[in-house]
Amino acid sequence: MNLNRCSKLAVALVVVLATAAVPAAAVSVSGDTPDSVEVDASQNLTYEVTDLYTDYDQWTLQGQTELTGVSWTVTLYDQTGAQIDRLTYNGQSFEQSIEASEDVNSVTVRLEGTVPAVESYSYDPAQSMTLASFAQVQEGGTSTTLTTYETRPYTQASDEARTAIGDAQDAIENAQNQGASVSGAEGDLEDAIEFYNSGNFEQAVSNAEEAESAANSAASSAERTDLIIMVGAALVVLLLIAGGVYWYLQQRDTYDKLG
Repeated sequence: MNLNRCSKLAVALVVVLATAAVPAAAVSVSGDTPDSVEVDASQNLTYEVTDLYTDYDQWTLQGQTELTGVSWTVTLYDQTGAQIDRLTYNGQSFEQSIEASEDVNSVTVRLEGTVPAVESYSYDPAQSMTLASFAQVQEGGTSTTLTTYETRPYTQASDEARTAIGDAQDAIENAQNQGASVSGAEGDLEDAIEFYNSGNFEQAVSNAEEAESAANSAASSAERTDLIIMVGAALVVLLLIAGGVYWYLQQRDTYDKLG
């Protein structure tokens, strides 16, 4: 076997391996993804499921949510975009059969429900809930998660506390950048976060505001110290210059008298 033929075989093998390493396209899910949702607020969300038969010609679409008072409206479309069927499910989960033999080409899922109360708050990472999760279920029960949409539930009080803590963190960072000591402010900030995590948002706001005030005071003090140092340095320079000028004039006067 000559060298040229070996090279061609090697290139062909690399191409085959590279092709085999690329995973097949999966079922695609896209739709509404709010970063945060208010507790007790109604949600009306829509998702589209496409590329249905990349792995199987028949499977079951499963949807789940942590919303309450839930209604799912599942609409099936053919390749022309015409509606084949529309079905409604109640409850926090549903299952819908997807079959190529029925000409189903895409699916839209409309999710309606209410954001439940938060059981446990966390500042970092922020508390989260599953807004919608979709899975591909095969015959026999094997399930593959397609997409999960997480979001941050909040109340007006929790959001106010989160904003106050964020403002305090910014103030502390600014003070640190100016070389100020912020140990007191950091202590207040830690307390604020602990109160937030326990759900005591009023006290969290109070401590966060104290942390922000302490950090701003430290930053102002650092600025004044820097200004004093700069003014002092400038005065020293001026005195040195004045002394040099005086010495020069004294030397010149002495020289003139001797002449």
